[in-house]
Amino acid sequence: MTQSKGDVLLHPVRMKIIQALAGRSMTVQQLLDNIKEVPQATMYRQLNILKKHGIVIVEGEQPIRGAVEKTYTLDTRKSFITPDEAKHISKEEFIRYFIMYYANLVRMTEEYFEGEVDFDTDGYGFHQLELQLNREEWTNFRQDYQQLLKKYHFDPRPDRRKRTMAAAFIPEKSSDGGWSGNGK
Repeated sequence: MTQSKGDVLLHPVRMKIIQALAGRSMTVQQLLDNIKEVPQATMYRQLNILKKHGIVIVEGEQPIRGAVEKTYTLDTRKSFITPDEAKHISKEEFIRYFIMYYANLVRMTEEYFEGEVDFDTDGYGFHQLELQLNREEWTNFRQDYQQLLKKYHFDPRPDRRKRTMAAAFIPEKSSDGGWSGNGK
């Protein structure tokens, strides 16, 4: 059975691989160093699924001690569900995808609470904020948000600690009862 793109993208290990490759290329060893809890066999299996769907591509190959070391990169055009692809996804499938996304956040939160917790130092928290934006303001907000994310470094270093930020933008129903509305 062929997996849908949403199922491919939202698998917990594949989500970690996609995040690790965001903005950079890595070898399997670098991925294993970055995602320590994933066994090597699992890493190769999940990378192969991502390659099969064109989400991850081999950027380069280098001979190392009689073997070929591959460098992987993310095809950023395929690493998310496009608006055109979204048009063909049922409401039930979207809800299932959101539950998968949310379940991953719950798993990460459980892992956080298994260790020493210091909310102030760690920066742990969550919130919900309602924005009142017209179409132009929404476009400007998204552009500003993307620029803000680009401003900060995503490369791991010993002096950095990974902090996962998850966002969901959920519009209210428009006055005509639909979700798309006319931009008001």
